[in-house]
Amino acid sequence: MMLCWILISLFVGFLNAQERPIVIYAQTGGTVTLQRVKIEGNENNIYVNWYRGSESTPTITKNPQSGIQKAKEMKTHAELLSDFSLQISPVQYSDYEIWRCVQHIFAQTSEKTYKLYNVTLPKVQAVVAGESLTLQCQIASSPLTPKVTWIPPQNSGCDLRKHYTEKVTIGKVSKCHSGVWTCKLEYDKRETEAKTTVFIIELSNSAETIYTSSPSSASTVAIPCSLSSEIPWSILKKSGLMNGSWSFTPLSGAKSTQSLLNLTMEPVVSWSIPQGANNTVKAEGRQLKDKDLSILNLPVSENVRGVYTCNLKIKTRTLSSKVKLEVLKLSSSGGPQIFEGQTVNLTCTLGHQHSPYLEVKWSCSSCSFVSSLKSPHPTSLSIPEVKLKDGGKWTCELLQNGKKLTSAVLSLRIVKAPVDIWLCVAISGGVVGFILLLVVIIICIRRHRQMMMYRRRKTKFCCCNNPQQNQKGFYKT
Repeated sequence: MMLCWILISLFVGFLNAQERPIVIYAQTGGTVTLQRVKIEGNENNIYVNWYRGSESTPTITKNPQSGIQKAKEMKTHAELLSDFSLQISPVQYSDYEIWRCVQHIFAQTSEKTYKLYNVTLPKVQAVVAGESLTLQCQIASSPLTPKVTWIPPQNSGCDLRKHYTEKVTIGKVSKCHSGVWTCKLEYDKRETEAKTTVFIIELSNSAETIYTSSPSSASTVAIPCSLSSEIPWSILKKSGLMNGSWSFTPLSGAKSTQSLLNLTMEPVVSWSIPQGANNTVKAEGRQLKDKDLSILNLPVSENVRGVYTCNLKIKTRTLSSKVKLEVLKLSSSGGPQIFEGQTVNLTCTLGHQHSPYLEVKWSCSSCSFVSSLKSPHPTSLSIPEVKLKDGGKWTCELLQNGKKLTSAVLSLRIVKAPVDIWLCVAISGGVVGFILLLVVIIICIRRHRQMMMYRRRKTKFCCCNNPQQNQKGFYKT
């Protein structure tokens, strides 16, 4: 007798289990599929009707004659898949109820019921790096108890736990925690995944030092600064973004900090030049459309050597990123054009004593002077008597552990020393003057000789004091 009661109880439990709706979890805004249970018979001859709750009119139907039809006033976004399962996307709040699948094939009828339950995840706008983060799946009560597992985002260069339990608690977040977090539910041999996006506000770790050169082929340089992940500016504003700025502190001379750019929120997010700014560094304002906060197209010169600081103030926290810009300068004591035989000094420097792990390497296109230098090369070269073959392209490379950081190039033009034009004029004038003086002397001598010859040929006459009578004329004496 007892055995009969046990068998009856098991049979009743089995029937109740058969009538119990199939539990399906879904996330609002996501996609869920209600899998049709196949029945015996030719699939082409099956009538499939999907009903919402207690409605008598099917939401969507499939029959062999007219194909798939939807209700005129369908309250949900539903489609039939190739196997006639029901897919709802996106899931709305009104969809969390009983769904019925009624199938007919000849005289055979089969009905299955499904019950949608909601999975709610916390909506996290954004978290500043270093703050705490808590995530928890809120699961609607159902006859089943799902197993909950959190799967973190898979970011490159990050070593996070592969799985978390029902509740995620992180004391200090970093960029590694930024991305899509997945709450995975396992129940009744089924799986449901609910997703939420977590934004971590952090400035990326850019290069601490940038090396460029003057003169160089590149006339401008970019000072990098960016957010570690793609965060819409609308979310940043809602998270308490107050202001941002770029500042500059020179490496030498007066080390007073200069304000280069300020963050403007309206009408569009952009870098703008402060009013009345008279800085030695000329940064350009620009509109910001993505996570890149860099200074672009900064003209390269010796004046831009210094430390650049990128700041973002969010509520009471200030995020900062510093970049040091070094400019390698190659210069000649005689300028780009030098006369043969002059002494020339070439200098390759960062404007200050460089670190011991840095070294320079000289090279030139046609000279033999560099081949005699011993390693490491000096930062200054002195060529006592420059020759024509020393002209051409001179290159100074800055190396760190044998790796090239930057290089500067200078073209020297060696020409023959010209004769002094005034010396030529003076010599020419002296020669002309000497010739003129010689001509004058010769003319004077000739005139003097002519006068002497004339005097010798002339006959002398005299007039007597006591002339005799009856004598006329002059007489020789």
